[in-house]
Amino acid sequence: MPNHSPSLWAVSLCAASFVVIHPRSAYATSLELGGGVGGDFNAGADTLVTLEFDDGDTQEIKAGNGISLFAAGGAVFFDEYRHQLQTSLSLGVKLSTMQPASNADLTFTRFPIELLAFYRNDDWHFRAGGGPLLHVGNSLTGSGAASDIELQMDPALGGILQADLVFDAWFVGMRYTALSYQLSGTDESAAANSLGVSLGYLYRFTE
Repeated sequence: MPNHSPSLWAVSLCAASFVVIHPRSAYATSLELGGGVGGDFNAGADTLVTLEFDDGDTQEIKAGNGISLFAAGGAVFFDEYRHQLQTSLSLGVKLSTMQPASNADLTFTRFPIELLAFYRNDDWHFRAGGGPLLHVGNSLTGSGAASDIELQMDPALGGILQADLVFDAWFVGMRYTALSYQLSGTDESAAANSLGVSLGYLYRFTE
């Protein structure tokens, strides 16, 4: 009687070889677009102007303080993995003003440009990083009783360290800014270091 065992074994091996592997659907890089708001507070910044009011109150305008609005775009690399690289380029405006007065107004205006890179881990809801920033169009301008105040500052290059909690497209966290302004046409400078908080939303485009 012929022995059929080898052929049965071959059939078994052939059947076992037809294993369908479904690769995980993932995108290596995703683009992002969004914006946010931030607030910076004094962390060793110099006083640009001290204002005196009729009731005896005073107010100091610090070089680092201000409220910011910004628009940002960027990319997330290795977004199919737990450990990701996130980059962003943001353009914004940063303002600080004097307390309301009937006969005077004073506004400190800056336009920040920031290029940042972060380590991001969505499992931990965390990202941390930093990078360079450039402030352009820096001016302190008064009107009314403060019309004699007019300061222009050269473009200023500095750096940022930032750590955020992240929840899908939202982020909220803290940052430290190291920066110094040079008064235009003079040798005088003013430290503008600050601690700040930020809140933003970055929509992620995926296929």
